[in-house]
Amino acid sequence: MGCFLKGFLAFLASLLLMTMRADANAPAPPSYFWMTFQDRDAKAVNVKGAQLVECATTRCDRPILLIKTGICTGEDCLKSSPILGAPHRFDCVQNICLYAESQFSQRSTGPYYKLIAQFDDRSKTTPAFPLDIQNPLAGYPKRLRVTVQPTDLTISVDRAPLKPTRWEMFGIALGLTQTTELIVAALCLWGLKIERDLLIRILVSIAFINLLTFPMVWFFFPALQPFQYITTRVFGVLSLCIAIGFSIFLASRVEVTLKTLQKVSFVWLFSLPVVLAIGFVVALFLGYGESLPPVFGIPSLITLPASEIFAVGWEAWLIHHLSQKRLLFVQVLNLSVLINVASLILGLVLLPAIQQFG
Repeated sequence: MGCFLKGFLAFLASLLLMTMRADANAPAPPSYFWMTFQDRDAKAVNVKGAQLVECATTRCDRPILLIKTGICTGEDCLKSSPILGAPHRFDCVQNICLYAESQFSQRSTGPYYKLIAQFDDRSKTTPAFPLDIQNPLAGYPKRLRVTVQPTDLTISVDRAPLKPTRWEMFGIALGLTQTTELIVAALCLWGLKIERDLLIRILVSIAFINLLTFPMVWFFFPALQPFQYITTRVFGVLSLCIAIGFSIFLASRVEVTLKTLQKVSFVWLFSLPVVLAIGFVVALFLGYGESLPPVFGIPSLITLPASEIFAVGWEAWLIHHLSQKRLLFVQVLNLSVLINVASLILGLVLLPAIQQFG
């Protein structure tokens, strides 16, 4: 055991050294800034398209269309062709836009910019604003807030503290999910007046199944959304593979006792660091040099319901199998729906908002 621990620590140390070397050799990140669109009540406002315009003065008498994204057909929109293209980036999804300049561009932009955005009803524009994006010593803001007014837009530095990441909230969210679902399940099963040994078996099964399905819901489905780093998507796929692997093993067993669940839980616990280390290496190589996340992805309006439906069906199938089918599948399905809805509602109420990109 001591030799294994020493070898594993040496393996982790080598991974850390590889990361430091990779960071040292990675190309410098491009100049960029994020824009978040909100109304005056700080509610998100989705954009259909946007144009970034260059101005020589604050009056912007001769606007130059730098780059555009999406659809912009309003009266404020410029009809000329943009002068910048790939590898410059200007991407918008829902209420978030990202502008990034090419690392190899020889053309200086600015010093003033205007933002034109297309909404469902009309287009709106900001006054010209200064932004010294190409000067690394200028300390330009990388997060801007665009406030949507009735007739125009105002832009300001977004000084709101960053929302916590999914990694930072994972432990708290998992604990809340386990507590909520076990309490609700215990009350429901007690109401069905089932025997004590079956009740304990189902509760232990739910506790272990949550170790499989919750990381999948927490990491895999959000990793499908826009503006997610490749490294984030690697760990999302990894959580899915772990859930599939252990689920297939349990489903292949004719009988799963409490002792079997205990052994499988220990295997899950001790194999997790090794699997995460392997995922770390894969993410390191696939995400090498990635300074900004890609725009492609599936909207959260699709991934969130899909993750809950997936979790309900997956958990119902496993609970039904691990309980040796002593409950009707419709009873187990209703139980799965109830505990997942309860944990989802409590999570939305008690947990802080999570970063949706990056």
